[in-house]
Amino acid sequence: MRGRPPLTATIACWQIQKNTGRFSHSRRRAGMLKFDKKRGNDGIKDSYSHMSPSRGGSSQGTFFETYGNPSFGRYFLCYKKYIAALALVIAAVVAASLLPPQVLRLIVDDYLMAGKAEGLLAMGGIYLGTFALVGFFDFLKGWLLTTVGQMIVKNVRSKMQQKLTKLPASYFTKNSSGQITSKFINDVDNISALFTNGVISMAIDCFKIVGIIISIWFFSVTMGIFALGLVPIIGLLTRFFKVRMLRSQKANLRELGKVNNHISESIRNILMIKAFHKEKYMERRYRTYLAENYQTMNQVNFYDSCYSPIIQIMTACSIGFILYLAMGGSGNVLGISIGQVTASVNLITNLFSPIDSLGTELAAIQKGMSGIDSVKAFLQQPEEAEKEMFPELLNRDIELEFQHVTFAYEKGQDVIKDFNLRVGSGENVVVTGRTGAGKSTLFKLAAGILQPVSGRVLVGGVEPFRITGTEKRKIFGYVQQDFSFIRGNIWDQISLGDPSIKKKDIAEVIEFVGLTQAVTNLERGFETLADAELFSQGQRQLLAIARAMVCNPKILLLDEVTANLDTVTEEKIVSVLKKAGGDRTMLSIAHRPRVLSEAERKIEL
Repeated sequence: MRGRPPLTATIACWQIQKNTGRFSHSRRRAGMLKFDKKRGNDGIKDSYSHMSPSRGGSSQGTFFETYGNPSFGRYFLCYKKYIAALALVIAAVVAASLLPPQVLRLIVDDYLMAGKAEGLLAMGGIYLGTFALVGFFDFLKGWLLTTVGQMIVKNVRSKMQQKLTKLPASYFTKNSSGQITSKFINDVDNISALFTNGVISMAIDCFKIVGIIISIWFFSVTMGIFALGLVPIIGLLTRFFKVRMLRSQKANLRELGKVNNHISESIRNILMIKAFHKEKYMERRYRTYLAENYQTMNQVNFYDSCYSPIIQIMTACSIGFILYLAMGGSGNVLGISIGQVTASVNLITNLFSPIDSLGTELAAIQKGMSGIDSVKAFLQQPEEAEKEMFPELLNRDIELEFQHVTFAYEKGQDVIKDFNLRVGSGENVVVTGRTGAGKSTLFKLAAGILQPVSGRVLVGGVEPFRITGTEKRKIFGYVQQDFSFIRGNIWDQISLGDPSIKKKDIAEVIEFVGLTQAVTNLERGFETLADAELFSQGQRQLLAIARAMVCNPKILLLDEVTANLDTVTEEKIVSVLKKAGGDRTMLSIAHRPRVLSEAERKIEL
């Protein structure tokens, strides 16, 4: 898919929320600033992304350092202490769940049927104690599973975040924000659920089923065979209903999405709807969506309401059949005591729950395996090449040169083909051309965000994608059409978390672009938490210039910075840019006459 590359983990594209892995994305923007956890809570690293298919994407760390091998055993070794504790707890949970029926059998046979009152109260206490023991081991199981699950989520998302900062811009042009967000949230949650609600829970339920059948078998072989025969029947019945319930739930979610989308669309476009008197039309559409949603919800409720009564009827029939065989209806063919019958009824009742859970647990395992494949593919993506330091570029005049540059987002669909251009130090050049001609792509090649398919881009004789982010910000000042806000105050909007940029430098550049009064008039001045509502379109453009200028770059890249501005605001922006130009090299994308008149050369794509 051809498209403009979003900021590879840049401020314009990604705002990754701490500890959640959530982020927002704007595919229209492109830029240069990555989040870097190595720098602590500052969290932002100014770096450019590019394509480096020759470089492998292996990742190291406790969770995925052996990820190339799909063996779960090697992965579980990372948590061997917890796994050992869980194994003990699983055994305890299964054993404890089988105790209450056995104690109940003793109470009935040895005390109630024998008419023995002495010690009955103590046995009642023991019976209650077995349930307390079951609850305690269930608590331990839940605590351990939650702990391990959160460790998995933390480790995987941390490793994915580290990988995200190393991916080239080309990855983000081919994968939407929704797809990447899904990997961070849904796929990782599914991996966690694979362990917590899948493998472990299935093991517990399987052991419970086996334990229940064995316990009943010891009382009576006939009853054991009967209980064993119930397992496939309950399993097939559960699958029959769950498959249809899942299908109905998916359909209901689709219809519910239409309802929610219609509400959002109506509110967003309410002025247009009123202007064209389309209230009745929108109401009819809404009623149609509601009716479709109602029908799918009815299907879900139908299957849901049928399943529980059928299971209850099967339970009652099973208990009745056991009582019939045991209580003389067939000559007591089972040959067991009243206590054993009572315990068997209790065990048969408990047999239905784990069988019912197996379907859900199998689905969790399937989702988890899918999540593992998705995350594994993400972590194996090619990474950027290592950056290098070129301090000599900061101490001399530098030229920007394109040598037979060809670039394509998709193979065989060249956006730029055999392009040549040399921009001398201090020169002011404007690039024009139709929409889609590749002007913004050209800037990303110049800044090293993208790497050409063929040809070379050189800044001072060095390919820009090889330069470290810290040096690159002192070489290039990139001003885009829109200013992307990050979470933070005015200082943060300009410094982007770079500790080497002092508040004095920020105050000076804000004064340079003429925003000092606007900032000081805010409630808390420079300490005010910034968002787009605080500034006009023109002021946001001035903030973008300030952000680009704060490191005193040698080259300014200006991507239609006066687009969509009124004449007065445009004049102010042009005045600031003219003042900022000085002896700097300026490469601009523009179509407005005022900007074109300031250029020394005009290049048309």
